[in-house]
Amino acid sequence: MNQKFTFPRTSDNVQFNIDLLNELKVDFEVQHGTYTTTIITSEARSRYMMNEYSIRVFKCANMIKSDVLSSPLAKEIMESKYLKTNFGLSQNIKSYDAKDVLNIDITSAYATCLLNNGLITDKTYQIIKKLPKTERLPCVGMLATSHTKFFYSNGECVNIESFRSPTAPVFFYLIDEINYIMQNIQFLLGSSFIFYWVDGVFFDYNTPSEKVKQVEQYLSDSGYGYKYENVKDFSIDIDEQKIMLKMIKNNQNKQYTVGRDDVGKDVSEYLQNQIKKQKNKPKISQKK
Repeated sequence: MNQKFTFPRTSDNVQFNIDLLNELKVDFEVQHGTYTTTIITSEARSRYMMNEYSIRVFKCANMIKSDVLSSPLAKEIMESKYLKTNFGLSQNIKSYDAKDVLNIDITSAYATCLLNNGLITDKTYQIIKKLPKTERLPCVGMLATSHTKFFYSNGECVNIESFRSPTAPVFFYLIDEINYIMQNIQFLLGSSFIFYWVDGVFFDYNTPSEKVKQVEQYLSDSGYGYKYENVKDFSIDIDEQKIMLKMIKNNQNKQYTVGRDDVGKDVSEYLQNQIKKQKNKPKISQKK
């Protein structure tokens, strides 16, 4: 195999190649992941890229993975099991509506968690921090990368195998750690607490100043930076199918919807679904 090709990843592009190879009765393998689909024959490797993220994201993800694989703690984590069913949403959510609320977000939460636990070097941490906010989570999330392999022979799919990176438990560990931080903040806020999502917590605008200072001190003592976001017209609406969050955050209208079925899903599956929704890319279908 000595030829390599790269194409845009679309349903039509991928399916055309699969259909052609099947028609020619060529043996081949389709490796379908979150960001790329690769079709491999004995003569060539064709990679279909979504072009969602720049090459710097993948380079940074490789640095993170390299650091993690060199970390003694990471080796312990990878030999353990961590729950994969919590993607950072506070439990027992209730409907809520307010003109103003307070919102504290942890700065570079997952990157800082990696650094605080000795899972990456300071050099890697600084590179992550330089990435735009929209690229930081996918960069770290690639620790839990997964793909499915479809094996074709004589025009038919004869076998399917699934793969998940051995570093995936480290990503789930990060989820647990940040969730633990959020739960402690919830406890400190008491009745003033409203809601948290991943690394941001929302609470009553009239929260006593001593409670706010306790939260700030707790984050500082735990080694996490934080910032306040300007949030207005905040609401949580709940029905049998979904949880809808609306707000004006930093003068921009924001709306998020979490399906009831998403609650309790594998965190990496949820992450992949959210990325797909945000980018509004077509799904790739594989012929079996």
